Amino acid sequence: MIFMSIQEIAGYVSFVLMISSGVPYLLELFRGKVKPERVSWFVWLLLGVVYLWSAIIEGGAVLFTASALIGPVLIFLLSFKYGVGGKNSVDMVMLVLALGAIGLMITTDDSFWSIVMALVADAIAGVLTIVKLHKDPSSESRLAWTLSATSSLFAIISLQTFTFESLAFPVYLLIFATYLAIFAKPLKVKEPLESGNSAQKGLKK
Repeated sequence: MIFMSIQEIAGYVSFVLMISSGVPYLLELFRGKVKPERVSWFVWLLLGVVYLWSAIIEGGAVLFTASALIGPVLIFLLSFKYGVGGKNSVDMVMLVLALGAIGLMITTDDSFWSIVMALVADAIAGVLTIVKLHKDPSSESRLAWTLSATSSLFAIISLQTFTFESLAFPVYLLIFATYLAIFAKPLKVKEPLESGNSAQKGLKK
């Protein structure tokens, strides 16, 4: 009988949670609760494409990387109808900065700086979503980001060695996703006007 190590189990749990995190996000998006920031998800989509291409070229975990790209693709496409942002000068400046970081990430031969530039691009996209979140706390899914943060935690547990290269992204995502999960708030449901009018009539009587 073959037993899996704790690291292997944690890796599978991390993968399942990361894929699952897109489900509540998409469901809340269709219900009109979540409003994805278009530039953020475009940058995250581009980063996902770069990671997939790298996995194909280097013989990495192609299936894993492709699966992780499904969510960003769907959310970005749906953001044209349900999302916000992407039309003002600040968004355009942030997009150019993120594209510049991605360009440096692709062209550098140094793995350290490649990871740093990937984190910079991801963080630029993240800032836009954080700004949107503080303007409208109900525009992000608490459950989706909680699953994402938990996935990152299990990703850290799954590591065989702890180096900057292996820790950088899961630690960053754990912090970022936890922040969004904490500050995201459910959409407040307004009381029906009829009940309010009935109460006023009762007081008048």
